[in-house]
Amino acid sequence: MNFIYNIKVKILSKEEVAPNIFLIKLSAPSVAQDALPGQFIHIKCSKDNYPLLRRPLSIHRIDKEKGEIFILFQAVGEGTKLLADRTIGDDLDITGPIGNGFNIYPESRKIMIVGGGIGVAPLLALCEESIRQGSEVRVLIGAQKKELVIGEENFRKLGVKVDVATDDGSYQYKGLVTDLLEGSIREGWLADQIFACGPKLKLKKVVEVSSKAHIDCQVSLEERMACGVGACLGCVCKIKTKDKKEDKVKYEFKRVCVDGPIFEGSEVVWDD
Repeated sequence: MNFIYNIKVKILSKEEVAPNIFLIKLSAPSVAQDALPGQFIHIKCSKDNYPLLRRPLSIHRIDKEKGEIFILFQAVGEGTKLLADRTIGDDLDITGPIGNGFNIYPESRKIMIVGGGIGVAPLLALCEESIRQGSEVRVLIGAQKKELVIGEENFRKLGVKVDVATDDGSYQYKGLVTDLLEGSIREGWLADQIFACGPKLKLKKVVEVSSKAHIDCQVSLEERMACGVGACLGCVCKIKTKDKKEDKVKYEFKRVCVDGPIFEGSEVVWDD
């Protein structure tokens, strides 16, 4: 894990890109220099000490040359609503970058990226890095309805093929984003790696589909966090491990904040 900074950064821009979904650009040269796709920052949302706990938000984009990072989030609770009310020019107290990043294998030539809802947040940086490494990328986005489709235009600007599924059929394919994934595999587009972020049930299904097709899959997990740096053990998830000496599967609890948030999908115990 890289060095974790605790610094104040300035809000450079703020945009409501969908109902209650905000994109904020921050001037954060030190964090931008060290950040990896898949990592997150822990943000003090208000100007005072309420709410007490910070909020973990994925790094949406990383611009190392300009020293800027972007966060994309949905204002759903007290903390994120206060963050959405902050204005251009405000200073934010942040800690980061935290956690591990997506692991793009050097031999991977075809990458499939699957995002559900606000789960697209960490995936644009991943897409940019995959392209930089020379991979062909396809993106699948899922949302409840057309108004909540996030990030499609920005992915298309990178020149990748994007398909969208909406639960109500109000835009493109009617159904689940995992249906699109299964269809792509049936049509013969077999990725070397699949990366996904979104609701837990969607991630579980992505892992099942990937496993049947014998494709490596990495997922970005979301859990409620308190400290965000591994001390409080409030964000643990159950992970399968292999005991080489006894040649059997064992289990351990790992912290999503610092041991994750990226895990091999096949290692996650989904039903506990």
